[in-house]
Amino acid sequence: MRIEVIKLKEENFFGKVLPHNVVAIVDDGLTLVDTSLPQNLDQLERGLRNIGFSLDDVGFILLTHSHPDHAGNAEIIRRISHAKIIAHKLEDFTPKEFNLNYEDVVRELNVSRNEFESTIKRINEITYEPPRIDVRVNGGEEISGFRIIHVPGHTPGHIALFNGETLITGDALRVDGGIRPPLSFFNWDQGKALKSFNFLISLPFKRLIPYHGELN
Repeated sequence: MRIEVIKLKEENFFGKVLPHNVVAIVDDGLTLVDTSLPQNLDQLERGLRNIGFSLDDVGFILLTHSHPDHAGNAEIIRRISHAKIIAHKLEDFTPKEFNLNYEDVVRELNVSRNEFESTIKRINEITYEPPRIDVRVNGGEEISGFRIIHVPGHTPGHIALFNGETLITGDALRVDGGIRPPLSFFNWDQGKALKSFNFLISLPFKRLIPYHGELN
């Protein structure tokens, strides 16, 4: 098994550049964990070519959750490769607007009001075709040597992956000068998000791959 990380970027995220770590699991076939934003499709394809694959080779797409920076390219990749898309049974992939308050955001991030307004406008103007989910999971299933873990909080049906050594977390945690919980203003349920975060960091991982942040 090979585990490759395709490093992409999201510009203008509250005045900063936000890393996107798309994971490619090479086992019997090719599984992608998350797919980044629609405008990153070309860069994602280039990243796959750099590890010896193309979009046509993708057999499975596992979506940790429904936010557009994770699900934005899933449907177009499915149409190209006929990949099966996997997600938790509780996750709703209907696109929704983010209605955030500046006061909540500035408690956690050093961001000006102009940067805040620009980011929210950009995020809410993202357009993409919602993915058609082929396989709905509960948590506990295995794919490509990884166990699927239901870690609700950031969203109701958020999932992570663990194979005993490598932990792939989606947005259930982030690495920003240390391992931290997800930003609370984006969370569906803060209490559940913290419970899931504490569970994940208790696992005996040797390699940590968050979707946002530095690789551990």
